[in-house]
Amino acid sequence: MNANRVRWWAAGAFGRSPLARAADRVEAWVLVLGALLLVAAAYPAVAVGHIGYDARSRTIAAEAAARHPVDAVALGSGRADPTMSESTTTTFLVNARWHAKSVTHEATVRADRPAKSGDHLRIWLDDKGAVTSPPLTASDLRTEMFGTVALAWLLMAVMIGGAFAVARKALDRSRSRGWDRGLMELVDNGGGSTTRKS
Repeated sequence: MNANRVRWWAAGAFGRSPLARAADRVEAWVLVLGALLLVAAAYPAVAVGHIGYDARSRTIAAEAAARHPVDAVALGSGRADPTMSESTTTTFLVNARWHAKSVTHEATVRADRPAKSGDHLRIWLDDKGAVTSPPLTASDLRTEMFGTVALAWLLMAVMIGGAFAVARKALDRSRSRGWDRGLMELVDNGGGSTTRKS
């Protein structure tokens, strides 16, 4: 908020200028209320983030308990995964072999690097022995929480901004009607004409 805006707000909220209408003062205080609500909105946004964090942490703990890493060997060179072309992280498909529960398995798995034949890969299996994604980490969980907090605060900020816009539009209409009435009173007090008689 620059100096001109501060002076405008102070004049509207506290000034005694005859040019300042009630709508000007109301608008100044609505602006202050909106700013305070934006600051206060951080509390429920953080609360929503913590609720989501607690729920996701339990899910992640269950995933971590049900998934385990296995060392696999690449049987050939990896190729880019065409289904992940929209992702910001490049994923590769690699034919690999691994041992689990005394049984040798071969399948195409996803890797985060273009492996060559003979390279060792770390893959994750679920309780049934099927290839799955790795469990989320604590860092992933914190990133999700911050995203949830930011999104919740942004949604509340949009609602507060929308309410301020509606209030300001109504105040603008009230201000215009007030100026119209003031001009009419000025004309009437001058005998219905703004021209001075000689």
